[in-house]
Amino acid sequence: MRMRAAIAVPAASAAVAALLLTAPPGQAAPAAPRVAPCVQGELTLRAATVPHRPTVVRVSVTNRSGRTCAIDRVPLVTFGGLDGAALPVSGDGTGRLRLAAGATVHADVRTIVRTADPQARKAASVTVGDWTGRWGRVFAPARLGTGSKVAVWEPVTTSWQPSAAAADRALGLGPAPRTSPKPAPTKATPTPTGTTPSPSPTRRAPHRPSPTPPASPSPASPSPAPTSPSPTGATPTSPVSPTVSSPGPS
Repeated sequence: MRMRAAIAVPAASAAVAALLLTAPPGQAAPAAPRVAPCVQGELTLRAATVPHRPTVVRVSVTNRSGRTCAIDRVPLVTFGGLDGAALPVSGDGTGRLRLAAGATVHADVRTIVRTADPQARKAASVTVGDWTGRWGRVFAPARLGTGSKVAVWEPVTTSWQPSAAAADRALGLGPAPRTSPKPAPTKATPTPTGTTPSPSPTRRAPHRPSPTPPASPSPASPSPAPTSPSPTGATPTSPVSPTVSSPGPS
């Protein structure tokens, strides 16, 4: 059926088709209308550090207007008081991105690899916007969650991604480190007033001394031998053995 219809095409139509095929590519068809760029009042920007990663700032932009507008594919991220901007990560293309009405896109910005880097610089703010400078927003470090300053050295940024997880993957982030929860403190059960707490099964009961047996009577010391009274009638203090005299020679 298609071949027969092609044969039945009038000669004039065939000539027009031949002219279109031989025309330059830019004149073969009318160019698609360009999408107007987004402006300041149509966008909402947000930024905060990634949980457990103080060196990575996640930014997002939402189109609050009722029309589709265009933004640059890579956000412009600059740091207050410092020269230059965050460079796109390798592999991210440039150009324009169509942002539908109500849509939100995300990007990750690594400000520094190690905060203890001796070459680190300190910035008082972070500005996120468009390469052409049509719109942007300034974020203070306290709002970002980076402390009093933002540590910066060789910063990089991803292009706008459809989700926060896609932005993390584009930056090469792995799973966030997990911290084990601290055990809750154990609360002692109050003892009712006027009662004696029973001993815990894991603790020994307090030792009670056994009754002291009655002391056995000590053997009585032998009484001193009776002494014979002295001729004077006084009782000596210590017994005196009698002196036996040997008979002399007769």
